[in-house]
Amino acid sequence: MSEKPNINVTAKLANSLLDRLNQPTASRYAVWAALLLRTVWGLLIPMVPISDSSAYDVFAQNIASGDGFCFVPGQLTAYWAVGTAAVYSVFFSVFGHHYLPIVLFNILIGVGTVVIAMSLARRWFGEPVGVLTGWLLALWPLLIQYTTILASEILFNFCVLMIFWLANISAWKFLPRAFATGIALAAASYIRPVALLIAPIAFLREALIEKKMLKAMASCALSCIIMIALILPWSMRNQYVFGKFALISTNAGSNFWMGNNPQTTGGYMPLPETGITNEVERDHYLNKLAWDYIRQDPLAFALRTVKKAVLLHDRESIGVGWNEKGLVQRFGPWILAPLKLVSTPYWWLMLAGGLYGGYTLLRRRSWLDALTLPPLTMWFYFVAIHSIVVNGDRYHMPSIPFIAMLAAYGFSHVLNLLVSRETTDFSKPKAG
Repeated sequence: MSEKPNINVTAKLANSLLDRLNQPTASRYAVWAALLLRTVWGLLIPMVPISDSSAYDVFAQNIASGDGFCFVPGQLTAYWAVGTAAVYSVFFSVFGHHYLPIVLFNILIGVGTVVIAMSLARRWFGEPVGVLTGWLLALWPLLIQYTTILASEILFNFCVLMIFWLANISAWKFLPRAFATGIALAAASYIRPVALLIAPIAFLREALIEKKMLKAMASCALSCIIMIALILPWSMRNQYVFGKFALISTNAGSNFWMGNNPQTTGGYMPLPETGITNEVERDHYLNKLAWDYIRQDPLAFALRTVKKAVLLHDRESIGVGWNEKGLVQRFGPWILAPLKLVSTPYWWLMLAGGLYGGYTLLRRRSWLDALTLPPLTMWFYFVAIHSIVVNGDRYHMPSIPFIAMLAAYGFSHVLNLLVSRETTDFSKPKAG
């Protein structure tokens, strides 16, 4: 007899939370929370570039000074994608070599990511899931920590979300929607070339669920044409510099080799000495070495891929690591361990929520309906890519907005189960 009052209290609390998630102000509070947390972090933690951040810093300075995309003036490169450094170079050109404008930019991009992710989750799952997605991303420690890191991750996340937001605006006519989506695809690809194949996924639901096959195919095709047209000038630059074609970057084969060679751990490792000075030729050579190694033992490759898929999700501490100098400078070394103890458990909770949300989604909707929803599809997409090539905890960052949507869906489902034992569809997608 003592259990019933507890159940009633739990149900009332769950119902109250769902009511709050449906309030018009709930999404605004999430945005304000995202802005406040990122601003406080940006004010407290100095930006001190290390590792990849140092490379972006040097690249951006050289572009701003007119030396072009290079690590050493006079030695042009395309090893990394140029997009992130090009964006930062604009701030260095206007404001000089100062980090404050970039921190402010990162704050805006971080808040913008929350806003766009909420909008998409609302379209696909309904209001409560949309608002809860916003809150999960607003409070996400790693995303807050990246406010003071020179890196591609949060900018890439924003551009990828914009692809889906633009591709799914039903109120826009065919041409504006396709053109805008193509621009977003090009922007994302300049930052990370893994975005090159996203276009079909962006229009998949329109083709199969909304049954607008011809319209979706035409939109996808035009978006791809716009994307390639915007990328080709950089490809021509690469052709001129190296005498060989490279669409965006010259590290695809290198990353593939890092994840597939006799000494691989799955993570980053120095490139072998090849004696090849041409970046494009070296990339092709390393790509061939990786394929030769895979052909020797395909089963080992399959097992290694599964292992890397697991390792991709094992922790989330890179934000603390890349802020280490700034954190120690401000607070001392004692701060590092507590921040890691916040970051990784939060990630594990969101990962569990995302897995449960995906499971619930597959149970409650048809397989076709569920698998054409970008949160599931894009998570699979990024896992597939980074399980094959080089691996590390930062490489699951592009999946974070989509994992947040699935986690919000799963958490909302739990709340509804607490309110009622009936499994009614509480999160029907909103139109448009």
